[in-house]
Amino acid sequence: MLVSFLSSQYNRIQAIAEAWIAQGAQAFGVYEHGRPLAYWPSGQRMLPPDLTAAIYQYDEIVGELRLSGLRNEVARRRLQADASLIGYILQLEHELQCLTADLVTSQDQQLALYRLTQTMRDLVTIRETLTAVVSEAQRMLKGRSGFAAYIPTHGGDPLIVQSGENSLNTEAIWRLYWQLQTEDRPLLLSEEDGDLRRPPGVRNLMLIPIRVRGMVMACLGILDRADRFGTPELKLGRAIADQASAQIERILLYQEMVEQARLRSEMDLARRVQTDLLPRSLPDVGGLDIYAYSRPALQVGGDFFDFINLPNHPFIFTIGDVSGKGVSAALLMSMTRTALHSKAQFMPAPTPALVMRQSNEDLYNDFTRIGVFATVFVGQYDDTERVITYANAGHAPVIYRPRNGRAELLLADNTAIGILPVNHFQNRSLAIAPGDLLIVATDGFSDARNNQDELFGIERLLVAVDELAAQPAQAIADGLFRAIDQFSAGHPQDDDQTLIVLKGAAP
Repeated sequence: MLVSFLSSQYNRIQAIAEAWIAQGAQAFGVYEHGRPLAYWPSGQRMLPPDLTAAIYQYDEIVGELRLSGLRNEVARRRLQADASLIGYILQLEHELQCLTADLVTSQDQQLALYRLTQTMRDLVTIRETLTAVVSEAQRMLKGRSGFAAYIPTHGGDPLIVQSGENSLNTEAIWRLYWQLQTEDRPLLLSEEDGDLRRPPGVRNLMLIPIRVRGMVMACLGILDRADRFGTPELKLGRAIADQASAQIERILLYQEMVEQARLRSEMDLARRVQTDLLPRSLPDVGGLDIYAYSRPALQVGGDFFDFINLPNHPFIFTIGDVSGKGVSAALLMSMTRTALHSKAQFMPAPTPALVMRQSNEDLYNDFTRIGVFATVFVGQYDDTERVITYANAGHAPVIYRPRNGRAELLLADNTAIGILPVNHFQNRSLAIAPGDLLIVATDGFSDARNNQDELFGIERLLVAVDELAAQPAQAIADGLFRAIDQFSAGHPQDDDQTLIVLKGAAP
């Protein structure tokens, strides 16, 4: 089957191969049971594949695509999409052959249905499909006119297409459509039977449901055949409707695949953009051992951290958590991070409280309009006095552990950004001598859950900090993430998890 398909579609497969090579691939090939059927560039030795994608016909693997020279996630998804498309075309070819075998008793109908399915192969919209179906059905069933009506199940506009003479008005077509929905079976209406469901001026009518995904989403109507519609015409009408159903389902599936691919691409782009906003390296600050990491619950999230470490400028660090998750939180996160960064970087004499106050004034109107807020912690380190000055806008958990003491939770003394138009933030101070530890995390740590719906909680977090306090900053962070993962094993991550660990070190 794959050999014959390759013969008939060689130019298209070659175009796919050339597109891959133009994108940087070294080689592209079509294989059947490990045997190469076609290979590009031709004449060169075959290279070991970096990526493969199986070609399925129904649930059976009938071949595979092989690609050399590219191995990233985008290439993998694209190669899978190419293999899926070839599989769908193979499946269609198989269905066409089965349909031809079923209609051998009527050569004229067989050829007509084959022509219809061939015509629909290249159709990519439901309107085009229904137009082709109505036109062919009217000709094959010898009606004076025909129509099709379609209502999508998940939004979108209803659709009517018509062909031939004596077209019905829209109201009459929808009345017939809903009658068919009520009776849920083909309808044969004739003047001889005195059926009052016929629209005025119509002598006879055949109405066939078109089922898509188990529901009657469309109907096919043929009007005014010279002879009455009988059983042979009903069987042919059903066969035509089945072809329309299969094509509509493929179009819907293709549209869903395209939309999913688009969403995946957008999410991947958003993730890369958000990752680029976070610091790419950790700052080197005398007297501090620093580590920071962010792990979103989804591909993107609302947590962030930032460092401002410039010559002749105090070292400032920030961490925040915008309410919500996903793309919307990521957009607001970038707004919040940008506001804080610009204030901390360009103020002539920044302090945490001043940075927080002016950022709140910038963000308040936008946050209030869309009903969100952000908890934020801003810290500033004085390497001469070995003191961290900070302001906390509703952020938790913040944990301080002196070298010879126990871990304790530092409570926020100001409301989150976006709650009040004017917020009188206050500066607080902490000693950060060698061995002293400050951990600023987001609530994805304390609010992590296990399969029994228990929270990890502040107490477990404080115990974990005490147990890890003697280690370097990165080891402390790794240990906290490990403790969270072990606690919530088997339960999906509910919220973004971000933290900054600062440990006093020798100058």
